[in-house]
Amino acid sequence: MKARLSLLIALIPATLFSFGQQYSNLSFSPAQPKPGDKIHFEYSTTGTVLGGEASFDAIAYISDGEVRAQEVKLKGSGTNWSGDIITNDSTKAVFLVFKKDETIDNNKDQGYYLLMYSNGEPVKGAYIAIAEFNSGFGSFFANIKSDPAAALELYNKDFSRYPDLKAKNLASYTGLLMRADKATAKEKAQPLIDELEAKQNKSESDYLALMNTYQRLGNKETAGKLKEEAIKKFPKGTLSSNEKLNAFYSETDLKKKQSLLTAYLKNNPAKTNKEKSAVNGLYAAMASAALSKKNWPLFKQYTARITDKAMLASPYNSAAWALSGESLESKVSKSDLQLAKEFASKAVANLKASLENPKSRPVYYTEKEYKKNSKYSVGAYSDTYALILWKLGEKKEAYKIQEAAVKDMNLSDQEANERFIVYKEQLQGPKAVKDELENLMKEGKSSPKMKDILKKAYLSEGHTETEYTSYIEGLQKEYRAKLKEEVIKKMINEAAPAFALQDFSGNTVSLADLKGKVVIADFWATWCGPCKASFPAMQTAVNKYKDDPEVKFVFVDSWESKKPDEMLKGADEFIKKNNYTFHVLLDTEDKVIGSYGVEGIPTKFVIDPAGRIRFKSIGYDGSADKLVDEMSAVIDVLKSGVVKGEQKSF
Repeated sequence: MKARLSLLIALIPATLFSFGQQYSNLSFSPAQPKPGDKIHFEYSTTGTVLGGEASFDAIAYISDGEVRAQEVKLKGSGTNWSGDIITNDSTKAVFLVFKKDETIDNNKDQGYYLLMYSNGEPVKGAYIAIAEFNSGFGSFFANIKSDPAAALELYNKDFSRYPDLKAKNLASYTGLLMRADKATAKEKAQPLIDELEAKQNKSESDYLALMNTYQRLGNKETAGKLKEEAIKKFPKGTLSSNEKLNAFYSETDLKKKQSLLTAYLKNNPAKTNKEKSAVNGLYAAMASAALSKKNWPLFKQYTARITDKAMLASPYNSAAWALSGESLESKVSKSDLQLAKEFASKAVANLKASLENPKSRPVYYTEKEYKKNSKYSVGAYSDTYALILWKLGEKKEAYKIQEAAVKDMNLSDQEANERFIVYKEQLQGPKAVKDELENLMKEGKSSPKMKDILKKAYLSEGHTETEYTSYIEGLQKEYRAKLKEEVIKKMINEAAPAFALQDFSGNTVSLADLKGKVVIADFWATWCGPCKASFPAMQTAVNKYKDDPEVKFVFVDSWESKKPDEMLKGADEFIKKNNYTFHVLLDTEDKVIGSYGVEGIPTKFVIDPAGRIRFKSIGYDGSADKLVDEMSAVIDVLKSGVVKGEQKSF
């Protein structure tokens, strides 16, 4: 199968913190630690989401220019726990996360953090480190909610104490201004831009800061001129090197691409471990280009140069998946399958080997987290391998590998589950899969093909079609009742920010116009992979309620970083190309997505007829049926007027 997206949502930098905060359930010693100190903490679960848990994990994130995850060994029992954090001499701030599986204590969305001190004052860049931590990491690892205004205040605290930080952080600061209020961002950023532009003997990093700032503001022309000027002034600098890399990545002719890579490596020999890792990435890109042209000798030439086993596994799996035909139904030559088998075997072997000595583990993952995520990848790559073996007729071995694969993925991938059921049913008969299919149906993890196999198994026991209808309704009733309970537990009750946006036809649609309806507002962007992956399911949901006057779906296009006319054209072309019947609204200034506090896309808000947000869904887990069922359950609960046991009159 394809490698899973590392994130099921597309993240945008986000920050929310209260400065100088004291925690009623968490204390640090020393309270004002210096970089390099060992920090002791005392933590109580009383009043938190982890109250009553007998065990859980604590992870410290050390911000020292990078974000380094440190697994903390907890001591204690009941509600009282303690642990120690080891900092280094470059540490600016520390962040603590307490979690049990998917349940996270994040201090009610604000996070737990501690600044580093020197001479009684926070060290240089400590406040900015807090804001930067949540530029993706905080929302992903700790579910921190976004507040650009709070993040800007953090930046301003450091800017007032250390003015030299302004240039280095100008682009990220401007990005936050854009998120806070796109209309006033340029005006607020201009004094800082003017200050840097007036600087004599600007360094290349100064040019980079200005260039990236203008790009954030949408001024591509000025950014381009600055880049040309910087490359001319620093012919052997970072920008010049990046231009050569961009030329390599954009080149489609394999011979020219090879020549560009050879020249780049000759002029930029790798010296550090980080540079050597980057070279592995270049070899992987060259291998992927060869794969796209099915130039297998060249593919093998460059995969042979990749020394990082985890990185090497990816192009091998991609090649094997492409050669497999990507499904059970596709017809593929035996020679292609034999080559696919070779690549798939190497993909699994290399990934497993990398887990034994995880040199490539990202610093922001603990070893435990890395192994958990990699276990899923082993399952995904094994799914590819099993598919190839099955199509080659090695069915018993394919079934054995697939059985392990779905366990590694915790039955979370619908396509892999379906292939496992198909293999088992063909080898052991329909009765052998009946119990597993019933469980998958109850969990909402079925597919049309799995339902067909279950029907075959049920009818083989002597039941009638009529009995099957009642039987399947019973299974789905149990699942939907459970889903309804889960939906009701997750219900919220917040005021929905007002909006008035134009659609493709130039008509203005406001939330006020939709009062009295259940409104599903789906925030998305044309560049967002998880958004686009969820759209077939959303189309099914739209079709289900298209004749219901009490339900309205709107798809809010945001975060495009384009001029309004370019944004309209791109979104319109995408919707038409895929034959979606969505009512798209254009959030050209990103004000609406900001007002809703969206941290990543896709994010769906379900708004009740009174204009209150009652449900929020972030990301997409790949199960189309589950998404449709979830949306249907929320809509039905709201239409029924019963939420959390309270009768609502709309």
